[in-house]
Amino acid sequence: MKYEQYRKELEQIRLTKESKAALIQALKTKQAPHASRSPRRWNRLTLIAAAMAAVLVISAGAAMVASPVVRSYFGNSIGYQQSAVELGESITKNGWTMTLTDCAADDYTVYVGVTLTGPEGTVLDNEKGYLFEDWFSPRFPELDVAGSGGYMQVKDENPTDNQVSFIFTTNLYYNDGNQPLNGQLMELTLGKLYHTTVWNETEERWERAYDCEEDWTFRTTLNYSDHIIRLEPNLPVHTLDVDATITQVVVSPLTVYVQIESDALKGHHDWVPKTAPDGWYSCVEYQEVTLYTKDGTTIPMTDGTAGSGCSGGTDPTEDGWIRLVRRPDTPLDIETLTAISICGVRIDL
Repeated sequence: MKYEQYRKELEQIRLTKESKAALIQALKTKQAPHASRSPRRWNRLTLIAAAMAAVLVISAGAAMVASPVVRSYFGNSIGYQQSAVELGESITKNGWTMTLTDCAADDYTVYVGVTLTGPEGTVLDNEKGYLFEDWFSPRFPELDVAGSGGYMQVKDENPTDNQVSFIFTTNLYYNDGNQPLNGQLMELTLGKLYHTTVWNETEERWERAYDCEEDWTFRTTLNYSDHIIRLEPNLPVHTLDVDATITQVVVSPLTVYVQIESDALKGHHDWVPKTAPDGWYSCVEYQEVTLYTKDGTTIPMTDGTAGSGCSGGTDPTEDGWIRLVRRPDTPLDIETLTAISICGVRIDL
């Protein structure tokens, strides 16, 4: 895909409500004073000494003792099992072992669990809030796709042991040809673990203490169970005050993806108000998406909108469409779903 196409796609992406909330919370966390906790300089000195004395050791493929991080976070539900991928791949450098524990994935969403294990005697205090200086969320170098990503540190059952765990995410918003990620090469890069110590008033930034200065790059084939419902209903729908067509519906344990198309959507920023949570045009935030289960339970899909977007809103020469993406807080059991409602149009699954 050419640069101009990427630019147009990127223009449709905005920080969602939950993304902003997470960012604000992260900033609040960083604003909390750390001066009461003395920097543990011995971590850095130990690393320097090790780098001088040790021979670099790299071992790939040998699984370390690390619990499945994504499973621990979501729970071992049926929805998780329907989208889960066992990984267990490890790389060790100078006594530090990075392990890809497990993954939950579909065609648009990827969660990868990662555990870093330090040398024996190392203390990785979960309360410090560790970060990576170098990182890329899961990428697919052999596909023409684009997306947003991030990571978070997860709760540690033993907060003062020599392990710390993270979940890395990728949310696709462009996939040329709607190619499944299943069977594709996935690449994840991360390195230089650090935590912040004290606020530098002069330079207006947090000082960093590096706990591990190694870098890791994993390349693995992503193979997930295809518990995914894909429909091309081509049903009429009325949305954004125009008549349009629901052309694509994808439902998985992790993602609901809806494509709505119409020439009448060209130039819709002329009449759609700027009432989105971020002050932008509310093209995708408030459209109704509801799932129904076989026992009659209603599941409103209102959150996890990363990847939603539109085309033709400002430039009427572009194709007119809106893309609605919703992600549940926890993986859904796809076998219990019976129907979906989109802007009042009910579709059997």
